[in-house]
Amino acid sequence: MTDDHQQPLIEGITAAIIGVIEFAPHLKLFTDRLGYEVAAEGTVPAAVADALWGTGPADLEVVALAAAGSGTGRIHLVRVPEPIAPAEFPHNLDVGLVGIDMYARDIETAHTALGEAGYPWTVAPTTYGVAVGEREVEVTQGICPAPDGTVVVFVQPAAVRGTEAWDADPDRPYTELTSVVCHVPDPDAEVSFWGPEGLGMDVWYDVTFSSPGFDEVAGLPDGTRMRLAFLAGAKTARIEVTSADTEHRVDRRATQRPARSLGHSGWSVRTRDLSAALESVRRTGGQVLAGPVETDDPWHGPATVASVDTPNGVSVTLWQPRD
Repeated sequence: MTDDHQQPLIEGITAAIIGVIEFAPHLKLFTDRLGYEVAAEGTVPAAVADALWGTGPADLEVVALAAAGSGTGRIHLVRVPEPIAPAEFPHNLDVGLVGIDMYARDIETAHTALGEAGYPWTVAPTTYGVAVGEREVEVTQGICPAPDGTVVVFVQPAAVRGTEAWDADPDRPYTELTSVVCHVPDPDAEVSFWGPEGLGMDVWYDVTFSSPGFDEVAGLPDGTRMRLAFLAGAKTARIEVTSADTEHRVDRRATQRPARSLGHSGWSVRTRDLSAALESVRRTGGQVLAGPVETDDPWHGPATVASVDTPNGVSVTLWQPRD
């Protein structure tokens, strides 16, 4: 449990884990078009990967992508030789992981440039309002499908919230990942797991709203009431926990497993104290699946690593640097 005298156990979501058939199409989009750099590449040893994620006897090929050298809000690509399910784009009412979000300096320019480069958007830039207390927050965003069933959401913020990439390079068109999204049946449990009484992220807001513009962007039935809890740490990426007052669609959690599934399949989270973090996981309704195990690999460096599920079955790899 965190209090005024104890630092949070985590600072944010260090990386979204993306399963790929081949690296090249993703590198073409994320490095060539969106300005990410290859921060590290190589393999996760088979013994570590199998212990954490049940991947079998082969080493895993991985790449870590960073924006302007940011150590957080990263994209972790992993090649999945035998995916447990075909690549599919999740819908906002599907249970499990949904999109990965980043800021765009000029979203209309991004829409045009990416479309001309062969990345047509499924949702063009759209502006809508979200009621937060007595004020309305204006959001402009659009959706661009990436390879292997990954949903990328571009956001042009009305007010920029801390981003390491723009702090390092204010002129770059895109940031690191600013948030990751999950749609869950029990949002209270998810908020407790990540929040101040759990791993230590702050609840910036937790609202229920209905917006025609959001219905359009998210592909929701007209008049859907959506609950959105926005959790933030000291660093990106933040977490958007959503739930809705309409019927859930596909439950994707069983086919969203790191290194075994394509697309957005898990989160990587650095912690200052892995033992305390695992204690928090158990106390707040999560499940420790594997570990701790020792590793030294391109994603984590020298570290102690464990695999856990949140109370809603979102897969998280928690790790603590050994140095």
